[in-house]
Amino acid sequence: MTLDPGITAKEMDELCTLAGLYLGPAEKERLIGRLDAVMKVLSKIQEVETAGAGPAVHPAALPVRFREDEVEPSLDPALVFRNTAHRSDSYFRVPRIAGEEPG
Repeated sequence: MTLDPGITAKEMDELCTLAGLYLGPAEKERLIGRLDAVMKVLSKIQEVETAGAGPAVHPAALPVRFREDEVEPSLDPALVFRNTAHRSDSYFRVPRIAGEEPG
């Protein structure tokens, strides 16, 4: 197997384990090359001088747009619940959260 020197086969195996991926040798080799290409691009970004740059929330200055809160009528419950069989009074019935099921 020919690997790009940037990402090792061991690192690829560790990534697959962390991500819960089960890849064959050919898939791993292809993915190693792609990940290495991404890492090379990221290393270029790290070379950019940012010492004088401040934090940015958005790359372009956008105007802040506020609007008044307006009370509007709610949706008709018959319309809201018409496509569900899982209803409890005026609520949707959903499964319990994992880990909270009774023993």
